[in-house]
Amino acid sequence: MTAPRTATRRRLQRSAACYLAGLAALAPLAALSACSSTSASTATVVTPNAALPSCTAPADGGLPHSAGTITQTDTGAYCLGVGKILDIFLTAPTGSTAGWSEIRIKDTTVLAYGNNGVMTAMRGETPGVIVGRARGVSTVTSTLPDGRTWTATIVVG
Repeated sequence: MTAPRTATRRRLQRSAACYLAGLAALAPLAALSACSSTSASTATVVTPNAALPSCTAPADGGLPHSAGTITQTDTGAYCLGVGKILDIFLTAPTGSTAGWSEIRIKDTTVLAYGNNGVMTAMRGETPGVIVGRARGVSTVTSTLPDGRTWTATIVVG
């Protein structure tokens, strides 16, 4: 019975070696693409020594995985650490026929979408989860059907 395990182990080792060789071959391309000046994004990733704008800590939402929570009433600049999670809950105004649109991140080099699949939103509420990806500044936005827009600035440091 040891023969199948040995053969499987060899195939896995060979597959891993091929995978690593492929990554090594792609590294120069990744370095070149990182230097490309044709990016359509207005990236605001900040160098390690550059000063970040002032920001305030988001309110503690009481969720154990989260660095804080913001809502549609929060429109300033909020601090978030790299790798930290921020929860967003936007509640539709009373009498509104539809809620806020999906929460959008302006610069995904600074912020990333987190997993909001485990959240159960209240009726009329649009939830979102964002994660600090790299040091810098980005905004998150959402829009109501009547055209009103909510925007908050997130400073990742």
